[in-house]
Amino acid sequence: KHQALARSVSSRPCCAMADDWDPFADPADVAAAVAQEPVSGSGSLGAGAERRQLDDIFAALDELDKPKVPSSEGPTSTTSELISELFEADDADESALRAAFEPVVAAFAEDWKVNFMLWQRALSLLMDKDERAKRPHLFGLLVDQQCGLFEHPSLGRSMNEVATDVPADGSSDGLVIFLLGWGGGIVRDLDDSVAAYQETYPAATIVRVACNMKASFGMRCACAYGIIAATRAWAAAAAAFALAPPRLLVHLFSNSGFMTWTEMLQSWEVLSSCKEPHGALAGRLPPMADVLRGVVLDSSCNFDVAVDACMQSAVQSMAGFIYQVGASDHDGSEATKKAADLKGRKAKLLLLAADSPVKAHLATKPTELLTEQSNADAAIVHRMEPPVAMQFIYSRDDTIISSTGIEDYIAGVLARPNRTGLEPPISLVFEHSVHVFHKVKHREAYWQTVREFA
Repeated sequence: KHQALARSVSSRPCCAMADDWDPFADPADVAAAVAQEPVSGSGSLGAGAERRQLDDIFAALDELDKPKVPSSEGPTSTTSELISELFEADDADESALRAAFEPVVAAFAEDWKVNFMLWQRALSLLMDKDERAKRPHLFGLLVDQQCGLFEHPSLGRSMNEVATDVPADGSSDGLVIFLLGWGGGIVRDLDDSVAAYQETYPAATIVRVACNMKASFGMRCACAYGIIAATRAWAAAAAAFALAPPRLLVHLFSNSGFMTWTEMLQSWEVLSSCKEPHGALAGRLPPMADVLRGVVLDSSCNFDVAVDACMQSAVQSMAGFIYQVGASDHDGSEATKKAADLKGRKAKLLLLAADSPVKAHLATKPTELLTEQSNADAAIVHRMEPPVAMQFIYSRDDTIISSTGIEDYIAGVLARPNRTGLEPPISLVFEHSVHVFHKVKHREAYWQTVREFA
């Protein structure tokens, strides 16, 4: 069964990150949404148990409940052959090219290292316009796959990084804090948030989740991970302090964190309505309304993201990964490490430039495709989120999630029938800041506000 949740336990990161990697923010992984089975009003199993879909929350819990299998050393020679066949395919024959690409994408869905290996081979297409001119269709497929625009049933099935930070003395007072990260970010980007919360709440259990594809099975697995961690913390608190009530505080970032929260609310409703708890849980899951104490929304949310912001967020999410691909091309010596680092930085700058070939490719995509996959599903949260205290933190000059978009969402919050008579949400608004990095640029004001709220 599960290994014991411990400080900074992570699972299946999408790639290894260098210590000096610059995290980038985006409103969402511009990702192909995986069809999601609607949540019934009652959330009970009932007759729906026989119709259970592969990707529902029960399947996610079952996936995490499987015995841990040691990871392989890396992609096999067969994978290398598949990538070689892809690059040898006739670029002018789009059907043949796509047929050669399908098995590579399937291999990537099983092992994230395949994607790293693929882009090591493809980096020349990004950095050399002459090489790119020889294989424009292959370059387009690679970008589509990286940005989640390439339709494949296996994509999004792998859970991204997750981590649980438990109290230093192993105790728990019943407070669980969910930190739901932004697109392109990793759990280490939330280290400062963990430290700040631990200073205020040393006995809290803190769960960090890096964003997955919108509505994907990987995202559902991450929600299952968080729910398991919460039930274990509450079971431990009940054993140590009989009167310690279970409490949940949510701190989310950008549209991506909001998408994780949307998935969490739906999964939670189903599980808390079950007569018997799933075997992976440490006890019955209480209704969200009984445990949720507050929600902090950093740079979130916008249900009508402009297409330019969608494209900018996509390249920013991709930039850190591309840097890693270039920076890893060395033999271990200091000279080759330095050269590889320079190569990675050049690739990242090219990706982010105004004339970025990735931006140019994304500009050929239908506007509706980019925006739909980046927009927050506000209606679901308006319907399902219990009426609790809310703290918004955003800036007027945010080029990814606009302040007007956030304020439109706040207006929707105020109009919720279940908030009649409640205090309105609190807002901390900066005139000038950086998307999801208010906690760094305005550290003192940010954390003082969060401490007062929490």
